[in-house]
Amino acid sequence: MSARYRIKAAIALARMSARHRGVAREVMDALARGRGRDLRCLARHAQRSPDVRAEKVVSRTFRYLWICNPKVASRSIISALLSADPEAEVIFGKTISEIYAMRPEARNYYRFAFIRHPFDRALSWYAQMRFSRERVEGIIHYISLLRQRQNMKESFYGLAAVDGFGDFCAWLNTPYGSDAFADRHFLSQNVQIRLEDGRLPDFVGRLENVEDDWRRVAARLAVPAPELPKLNTSAGWRAPPRPDVRAEECVPLTERNKALLRRRYAADLELYEGHSRAGSHGPERRP
Repeated sequence: MSARYRIKAAIALARMSARHRGVAREVMDALARGRGRDLRCLARHAQRSPDVRAEKVVSRTFRYLWICNPKVASRSIISALLSADPEAEVIFGKTISEIYAMRPEARNYYRFAFIRHPFDRALSWYAQMRFSRERVEGIIHYISLLRQRQNMKESFYGLAAVDGFGDFCAWLNTPYGSDAFADRHFLSQNVQIRLEDGRLPDFVGRLENVEDDWRRVAARLAVPAPELPKLNTSAGWRAPPRPDVRAEECVPLTERNKALLRRRYAADLELYEGHSRAGSHGPERRP
């Protein structure tokens, strides 16, 4: 094992020990046993932190800040926002705090986001990582997806060994699948959308009611409300042996899997179910 990876392992150990002692022990064991491949993956894993840098859209014309929550119709919402306001700014790779530093006026804008039932969101991401995109999107998209899958397996320890949705749900409950290191696609939604002071946005809609909630937001902001386009939908995933069936329908959401997801995403379920019981979508204020 090279000295470079031993140094990386030491850095990984220092970073991990403060967050997950179990992961730190795994690093120590890999280092002691000379498990170079595992150590490389663990070192990459240790450098991660919760990924809250998904896209945001800022509109000076309509004075809003939309916060992307991946796997929740984000491509469709961005398309609709830009159709309504071509001058709106799509900002990539920035946290909300960084956006406030760039655009201080956004602190006083109307903030909104959308959430999805945690079970469905986990199924959607698992299907994306396992099954091929429909062929109409072309070979470039397919190659890009294959690279994304490979990068995920190389960057998250234990993910390469996942075999089936049950294994995936169990992996999400390990330190390696926790929010401490999470990619934006499986990071808890309440973490993804919260403002820098920990509060929720002014409006939180639900994917299951996205058309009505989108019109509700548009009416509040006096934004033209074009129909949300059906982009990047789960219907585009195919799994053998029936290419006409949604990939999620080929994945068993067993009681065990539900229990694992309920444990992993307890805060998201509380947020989602609280909104559903109240018949509202979070705090609302006039922009």
